[in-house]
Amino acid sequence: MPELSYTVQPGDTLYSIARRFGVTVQSIVQANNIRDPNQIYPGQRLVIPVPDGERVYIVQQGDTLYSIAQRFGTTVEEIARRNNISDPNRIYPGQRLVIPGITPPPLGFQRYVVRPSDTIWAIAQRFGTTVDAIARANNLADPSRIQVGQILLIPMAPLAQPIFRGNPSKKAIAFSFDATYGDNQTPQLLEILRGNNIRTTFFWSGIWLETFPTLASSVVRAGHEVGNHSYDHPHMTTLSDAAMREQILRTEQIIQPIAGSLYRRYFRPPFGEYNQRLLNVAAGLGYSTIMWTIDSLDWTNPGPQAIIDRVLRNIQNGAIILMHQAAPDTPRALPEIISRLFRDGYRIDTVTGVLDPP
Repeated sequence: MPELSYTVQPGDTLYSIARRFGVTVQSIVQANNIRDPNQIYPGQRLVIPVPDGERVYIVQQGDTLYSIAQRFGTTVEEIARRNNISDPNRIYPGQRLVIPGITPPPLGFQRYVVRPSDTIWAIAQRFGTTVDAIARANNLADPSRIQVGQILLIPMAPLAQPIFRGNPSKKAIAFSFDATYGDNQTPQLLEILRGNNIRTTFFWSGIWLETFPTLASSVVRAGHEVGNHSYDHPHMTTLSDAAMREQILRTEQIIQPIAGSLYRRYFRPPFGEYNQRLLNVAAGLGYSTIMWTIDSLDWTNPGPQAIIDRVLRNIQNGAIILMHQAAPDTPRALPEIISRLFRDGYRIDTVTGVLDPP
């Protein structure tokens, strides 16, 4: 059974402490071998046993109750109520929190906490189900009205799917740029995109952000949206579910203060490697797994003409094109690709722009 440590404060009684932590006086007495429950004193340290089905979490630097709630599939309100937190914005590193036990969802469903900017359509696409199926499972009279923090049952959760292409009915494509290590080409890429009045999508690893925060800020100032590319670019399919979540959430905590409203809950797996477990973990955190329609292979340094030919030969409505911020041939290939796409009547947009429904 997990345990908390509590220091007795002036005016405390075992009854008030037990009530505060949602346990019984007897459980505290037994855990601390207390002979007289009426004799406790300020400064005394007590072990508080946590009921089965719950767990203890130690707050880390950068944590918020919101990020902790998302990590454990619960809500800010549930954690605050369980720990008697009057101000959810005031937690501190080292603080121990009891994470309330979560009732398992019915067979064939996954429990999902609605996040900012979520829509039923986006959630349905993320989990490989339909708006109608989610509405029926949750008795939603109006599927367009959901609230941040609302808990939904999502049917067919095991079928979370990756996204390879945007809306095929619209003549639009999206460039996407991955960044893990190098920064060499970022200023050139931004200048090319600015000169053509293009907004697109960048996928960043946590270690890239920590190394190049100024460059990251310049991308955001230019109005480009940003997605998540893991923290240190591991082979995600070899990790435990908890480690997968940590890779995504650790990077989210670094990106959000930089990108603000331009941060999208899009996850691009390192090396393009995924399995059903990773798809489910990402979807459970509110992320769509974004792959690509066309791999430019710019990371192989094939020369600009090879990149141009490969992209244009495979172009189609809704295409998501994979490129890299550090590939030296990309800035030399990009202007010609953009010119040809514009000439052929394509709109160049963000990933969000090509994913929108008909």
